[in-house]
Amino acid sequence: MWPDTSRRRDPIWFRPWQEIEREAVSLRSYQSVVLPGLLQTEAYARAVLTGGGLFPRGDVERHLAARLARQGILRQDEPPQFTAVIDEAVLRRPVGGRATMREQLRAVVDACAEPHVRVHVVPSSVGAYAGLNGPFVIASSHDHRIAGYLDNQLQGQLVSDPADIAAMMAAWENVRGEALAHWQSVDLITEVAETWS
Repeated sequence: MWPDTSRRRDPIWFRPWQEIEREAVSLRSYQSVVLPGLLQTEAYARAVLTGGGLFPRGDVERHLAARLARQGILRQDEPPQFTAVIDEAVLRRPVGGRATMREQLRAVVDACAEPHVRVHVVPSSVGAYAGLNGPFVIASSHDHRIAGYLDNQLQGQLVSDPADIAAMMAAWENVRGEALAHWQSVDLITEVAETWS
């Protein structure tokens, strides 16, 4: 009989990334379909986790609690510099319904008032770009080590090979280069939040 791995409290494959994330001085996150977990409201995160019906209710609650607890790194005394690039489609996808989207986008705007949080939006007018290959996060430590994280349907993948890191950095430069400036992005997020009223 195969072991049941679906009931683990914290996925074992995610633990190394959690440690890296906690110690990072800089986090660069790209997301093409949902907002980064570190910026998700409880209602939005719950909708993301329940949307596909893939998790039993108890697992949803555990994953939700873990996601919300991770957000504490952005509120600590010396938080990492957090820069997120998101595709404009993320702002317009009705995750959790109109009220959830309005609350979520307003929360992103509020987060952007913090000096260590920057969000940039790749406008829908941009054609093909590196971000279409999937989401990723790059973490930098105080001693200049760099690690990456790739997410997929089953589990995440920690990346530390120098060639892979170089490829992720090139992808980051591409997505960041296609994105609007921070203030333009905040204006767009504010504008779209009002359309969810």
